[in-house]
Amino acid sequence: MLRDRGNMKWTAMMLPEHLTMIKAWREEQFAEAPRELVEWELEELQRKIQQVTTMKKLVTLTLWDNNTLHDETGLITATDTYKKELLLETETAIKRIFDKIQNAELVDADD
Repeated sequence: MLRDRGNMKWTAMMLPEHLTMIKAWREEQFAEAPRELVEWELEELQRKIQQVTTMKKLVTLTLWDNNTLHDETGLITATDTYKKELLLETETAIKRIFDKIQNAELVDADD
């Protein structure tokens, strides 16, 4: 009787390029699409950004980038409504942020 080792026998035939392509395919299959904000959420987000910009307070922006959400904290120095971008000055750099904002929260509301 012949004993089969299952999937182990195929790993020796895989090239590194195949493994990276399979990993990329898996990430693509399980990636989420960015959540589309409804009109009232966009208005609330715009109001928060205008408030933080005029008060010169720190803000935490939740951004959608590379199929993940991550937070950036800094000071909004300028906004451009036509290009739909803003400049966020963090501790290490000044970043241009476009249409990938999902949420904005004031860091220090007591000051």
